[in-house]
Amino acid sequence: MSRQEPPEFDRYAGRYEEDLRRSMPAALAEDRYFAEYKVLHVARRMRDRPPGTFLDFGCGVGRSLSIAGEHLPGAQLWGYDVSTESVALARERTPQARFASDLDALPRGHFDVVFAANVFHHIPPAERHDAMRRCGELLRDGGRMFVFEHNPLNPVTRRVFERCPFDTDAVMLPRAETVALARAAGLSVLRSPYTLFFPRPLSLLRPLEGLLAWVPLGAQYCVELSK
Repeated sequence: MSRQEPPEFDRYAGRYEEDLRRSMPAALAEDRYFAEYKVLHVARRMRDRPPGTFLDFGCGVGRSLSIAGEHLPGAQLWGYDVSTESVALARERTPQARFASDLDALPRGHFDVVFAANVFHHIPPAERHDAMRRCGELLRDGGRMFVFEHNPLNPVTRRVFERCPFDTDAVMLPRAETVALARAAGLSVLRSPYTLFFPRPLSLLRPLEGLLAWVPLGAQYCVELSK
């Protein structure tokens, strides 16, 4: 990942959650829901083979990692982020997890799940292939990687993205780009559904989202990969 990224996210670490809330329109203000749905998606997909090791790649201040501790109770949790300030906050939130800010400190071939939630759009395009390849090297044989990203085809997503202070220099990835990066890194694409179709006022319809996974209008998407 970019050498310029650590100071950027060190600067945002202390106000990350407040900046995120401010960038959301009132109708979309469901802070925990947006973090939790990703972890629940992974837990459902892995229910027949619960992970023993779980890495949050680009864990930031640890929002997803703390939730993973609730829904994946048997997993050894790890968090990686280039921002040491963010890692310090994540460690306070999830003290039972192991953390690293140096990618080389992570054990290769160790993880049943590598989870990357809205991380790759912060990686400069020229460095994304290497980042995906390194993620693949961290997986055990047969391990799974889950890449969640914003869908640039969704106009509401683009609006929130443009308003968010820490996304100023980020570049969205269309789903096809994420799939291509994964294949180029030698990973197999298992599924790539679109997600998050219904905001809070329409939350009663959320059980139907699985039927819409092929429609390219979800606010995000998830590319599920295997080694």
